[in-house]
Amino acid sequence: MMSNVLIAIIVEGNAEQAIVDVLLKHHALIYGREDLLQEEVIRTRSASSFSKKYLNKSMNKMVRIYRVLDSKTENFKLSKVYQKKVELPINNLYTTPEIEILFILYHDDINKYKRSKLKPSSFVKQNYSDLAKVKSYKDVFDFWDNHFLELIQALKKYKSSNSDNNALYDIINEDTKRKVSNK
Repeated sequence: MMSNVLIAIIVEGNAEQAIVDVLLKHHALIYGREDLLQEEVIRTRSASSFSKKYLNKSMNKMVRIYRVLDSKTENFKLSKVYQKKVELPINNLYTTPEIEILFILYHDDINKYKRSKLKPSSFVKQNYSDLAKVKSYKDVFDFWDNHFLELIQALKKYKSSNSDNNALYDIINEDTKRKVSNK
């Protein structure tokens, strides 16, 4: 456990939260649930909501923020009063164009997807039957929990084809990365 900093992992939707929760369940991140602010993955898109709910308390630790998001244009500006409680800059971990791209990578269908001109979530709904609801927390959690090493492989594939972006794979611990490279 890191003693001088709390980690805030902020996600935008059910699928992102489910994937981060799977990674936490399998101890795959460089942080454990006990390192997280209130020991939870945080669902919010607004810096002001996040600040009011989580930074408005007196804390003796700095907060390091990781945002899991698909858009590079999404703004997350903390007011000056809260900036002194946070390690800057904020770490953005991208899953462009959508988190469902991981499912397409799992199926090794990236070329078929690119030809389709569909959003990843639409492509997944139209082409696969092994994930009932692509936006359902339970369905996404259960799928990746049962395909954990394949999730890590999909995250690695995503990172290697998007090496200029920070990605979830960047906060996977070395033990987990080794399990995938040995497979």
